[in-house]
Amino acid sequence: MTVKVSIVIPVYNAGDFIERPINSILKQSLPQDELEVIFVDDGSTDDSAERLSELAEKMENIRVFSIPNSGWPGRPRNIGVANARGEYVHFLDQDDALGPKALQVMYDRAHRNKSDIVVGKVKGNMRGPIRLFRESVDSVGPEFAELYETLTPHKMFRRQFLLDNDITFQEGRCRLEDQMFLAKAYPLAKSITVVGDVVCYDWSKRDDGSNNSKGRTEPEDYYPWLARTAQIVKANTSPGPVRDAFLTRNYRVEVLRNAATPGFLKGDPFYMKHYEAARKVAVEEYPDSVREGLPPLWRFRAELLEADRVEDLRKVAERYRGTVGEVEFSGPVRWRRGVLVAPFRARLRYENGATVKVRKQGDGYGLDLAVVHGIDGGPEWTFEDLENRAVVDFQLRQRNKAQAWFADVESEVSVAADGTVEITGTVRVDPDTAACGGRLPKGLYDVHVNVQLLGIDRMARIEGGPVSELLPCGGQRSQHLNIQAAPYWTRDGRLALDIGGNMHQVPGERTGVQATWRKVAKKVKRVLAS
Repeated sequence: MTVKVSIVIPVYNAGDFIERPINSILKQSLPQDELEVIFVDDGSTDDSAERLSELAEKMENIRVFSIPNSGWPGRPRNIGVANARGEYVHFLDQDDALGPKALQVMYDRAHRNKSDIVVGKVKGNMRGPIRLFRESVDSVGPEFAELYETLTPHKMFRRQFLLDNDITFQEGRCRLEDQMFLAKAYPLAKSITVVGDVVCYDWSKRDDGSNNSKGRTEPEDYYPWLARTAQIVKANTSPGPVRDAFLTRNYRVEVLRNAATPGFLKGDPFYMKHYEAARKVAVEEYPDSVREGLPPLWRFRAELLEADRVEDLRKVAERYRGTVGEVEFSGPVRWRRGVLVAPFRARLRYENGATVKVRKQGDGYGLDLAVVHGIDGGPEWTFEDLENRAVVDFQLRQRNKAQAWFADVESEVSVAADGTVEITGTVRVDPDTAACGGRLPKGLYDVHVNVQLLGIDRMARIEGGPVSELLPCGGQRSQHLNIQAAPYWTRDGRLALDIGGNMHQVPGERTGVQATWRKVAKKVKRVLAS
């Protein structure tokens, strides 16, 4: 039987945590004789090597390689790829798990679309939902900007694609080896598939905290690798959208965050070293097009950073730091042909309750004076791209399942008469299709809303009560699959959904006990009639 997928797992002192990925592999819907598991023990000092040897003796599709400790997962992963026999390679960490359908679904779609890379839906308790997975996509190219929301290697790669392009991990102790790997892989991929409807990878924060970085990262141990990542991106791309998509993400996440941390705001010497190192990378490695592609407030901050205007950066960060998202229904919530439909309005507010505003200036806008007053050039600074990264996402987070789905949203950005920036629109939840085209699993869902405006990104909840009651529109059975669905207010007065009648009975529906007794009564009646 041809091996379809090789799973590569670097191991170092895994202990009992190694059972988690093993169990998830044994539960795969892809037959075991169509996959192989390659463990590369990186000089473990516990009993990991012995555990793996025993496992390999029991299972024909498991192979184990042992190497002297390299100190980082790069070399073990490279050895795994070099020795893999599968058409595709999937990287898995020693304390994570695969969804039961992951390999079958990812391989089938990769084969159908001739994919070089397959990016599978992620769930877990280490990060929030990723917008990339709001829908499945058969084939996109590296210009698809949302790909860069996920720069970890826990994906499926066509092995020959990696070999032909000499795509390997940086070996030895380093930072950002994941990003450097994808800085080579993403730009060279001709077809990338996104699986949004099936959970493929489950990240988990270990109880002992040992899969988190310990201690403070010294700037000299981090930013040279960030510069190296930018250099790899530029070496593998031409000026344009692919290059800018990757670098814009890193400028936003890896550079600008250093100009808003509490340590930076307090002038802590350690965090000032981070700021200075991040600024050096920004000036030396990031082209102007990257800064120009940032949303307005971020772009203004980037200009201050590159000009080394530390005090002005602090003022801006302090003034918007306490901003919160606010989302409310702007009209009645109704069921229409089995779909929950709700008009909404979203905005941002400062700590003092004032809304975030802009000022009309010529053909464009000026930033809120509440943010830029007293900053040289701030009140005169203008922009036109009001809609840049202006997004509202309604996330349906299944309680106790660490996974989320995205509702359908139609929206537009507008400026109210007083200058308040708003996103208004309509959210639609169809229980039959809300799980990325499929039916929402039965359960309780808390509705979280991500609001992004001008470069400010905040989570919010829709609140209003009355506590623990259905909304006025009540519950309803879905149009096609006969699934009971009901929007309700939680005990703390926040919007949630009950899919499947876990807590709320749709008006006119019988409870399980009532339905059972009704069936019994009918049966007795038939017997007596006979």
